[in-house]
Amino acid sequence: MSSTSFSMISTGFGIYAGLPICIFGIIGNIINLRLLFSIQSNSTSFLLFVSSFFNVIALSEGLLPKILIIGFNIDASSTSMIWCKIRYFIAYTATMASLTCFCFASIDRFFVSCRSVTWRNRSRLSTAKIAILIAVLVIIASNVPLLFFFTIIQVKTDTDNTTPVCSLISPGLLFYISYIFRPVLLSILPGAILGITGWLTYRNITSITDIQLRGTFQRNLTSMILLQIVAVIIPIIPFATMNIYQLITSSMVKSSYRLAQEALILNITNIILYISYASNFYVYLISCSSYRRDFLRLLLFCYNQNHWNNRIGTMTREQLELNIPAMTKQLPRSVHQTVQRTIA
Repeated sequence: MSSTSFSMISTGFGIYAGLPICIFGIIGNIINLRLLFSIQSNSTSFLLFVSSFFNVIALSEGLLPKILIIGFNIDASSTSMIWCKIRYFIAYTATMASLTCFCFASIDRFFVSCRSVTWRNRSRLSTAKIAILIAVLVIIASNVPLLFFFTIIQVKTDTDNTTPVCSLISPGLLFYISYIFRPVLLSILPGAILGITGWLTYRNITSITDIQLRGTFQRNLTSMILLQIVAVIIPIIPFATMNIYQLITSSMVKSSYRLAQEALILNITNIILYISYASNFYVYLISCSSYRRDFLRLLLFCYNQNHWNNRIGTMTREQLELNIPAMTKQLPRSVHQTVQRTIA
């Protein structure tokens, strides 16, 4: 298989796998925002709501530009200096904030599932809001240098031509992205937190009664979190493996054929990673009966609104005039005269 074949496979995967993940992920997270908005009084629901908000940004600013580059060879960051500087800042901030919110939600579920009242009382909405505020501010501050050190440079191609590329020019920041952010903060650390808290929560709920878990609503939230943990960890594993492999082999001299293979695997794992940000709505539908009921109510509400608007739009002036005589018989004289003047 030639290097060109690897490039074609990467292009096809970006279009036929990445694009559906992006579209359905954005739609699902927008529905999440609508359904979770009314139950933000619960700390876990609030954390999932904020996570869905950042998921929309991560998919639209992180995955969508990647699909355009891989699948359609459209890279706005190589022509616009402003977009080059803000794209990675927005994408890295949103992905990290989303994972942080979900890790907090997993920790919150662990608190709720504990036998001890003291531990259960740690699950508070005020605590969740303060934790999210501090975490988001820290994430934004840590990513601010990206605004200054991403710039457009000219790179030589294999045909000795030059092409503009948005690239990081700071060696120290490149070390942070390559050795800390991608393999640790975006992979190993959230995977470890979710794995540990998920296992502890599952152990707790198998050893306590339904009453201790405080009702159907709390049990549904716990089921949502546990299944979502699995949906988040599975895409992280190949992404983390590929990043660790790149770190280990970074000092090796590689042929162009091997580089093409690694580029293909890297593109695939990068796209698969975004399943973590796109799958939550569908996981909640599968795992939670009350969430399915709320979604059906939303569909019925939208259908009824659209049906009523269509009925009003199709009523003609003649239909209104036919109905007015019957209506005016029941109206006071002054109102009857006003209606007649309106018709005239």
